Amino acid sequence: MKRFIPLLIAILGLHLTAFAQNEEYYKKDTLPQQKRQSTIIIPNEAEQEKAEARPVEGRPRYEGSQPILDRLRLGGSFGLSLGNYTNINLSPMAGLNLTDKLVAGAGLTYMYASYRPRGASASLRSSTSNYGGRIFLMYSLLPMITLQAEYEGLNVQHSSIGQDRTRTWIGSPLVGGAYTQPLGGRFTRSIHFTALYNLSYNSQISPTTGLNISPYSSPFVFRITFL
Repeated sequence: MKRFIPLLIAILGLHLTAFAQNEEYYKKDTLPQQKRQSTIIIPNEAEQEKAEARPVEGRPRYEGSQPILDRLRLGGSFGLSLGNYTNINLSPMAGLNLTDKLVAGAGLTYMYASYRPRGASASLRSSTSNYGGRIFLMYSLLPMITLQAEYEGLNVQHSSIGQDRTRTWIGSPLVGGAYTQPLGGRFTRSIHFTALYNLSYNSQISPTTGLNISPYSSPFVFRITFL
């Protein structure tokens, strides 16, 4: 009997060891006393500002959230008409993007105009200078098509009965469009080949002579604009 006691103890030890191993195997493969951790990368301030300024696909970027220098546009326009009636028009301009597509701005205008009656000698050509300013809106309808509306005020010199020359202010609302090509500059972003129509051309008449005193030779105004 004493010979079987060590054998029984050995068998019982093996049984307890096997039970303990099975118990360990069926435990869940988790550590409930430890919280699950994850790594979160926090971008620095500069990267975050770039991400916020980046446009989201399908949603237009709101320009008002950008610094003014990034929305500022500088340039100017010029027009040229040669012949019996010569008109040289120079205008520095400044604009601000209100949205990605809409630009509002203002400009100063200087205009040199001269006229020679048909068939007359060059000595009979008369010339004058006109000056003023304008405010405008430009809207990019398509990548290459820009709509434009502006109001131009000019101080013009014209003939008057009883006086050689007199000056007066005239206002011209102009509407039209432009063929636009990008330039890629920071402040001068595009070149616009602009055609406008003067809505007040036929009413810009001298009360004394009955002649049109508009500095333009027709209601159509053509310019090349860098902005």
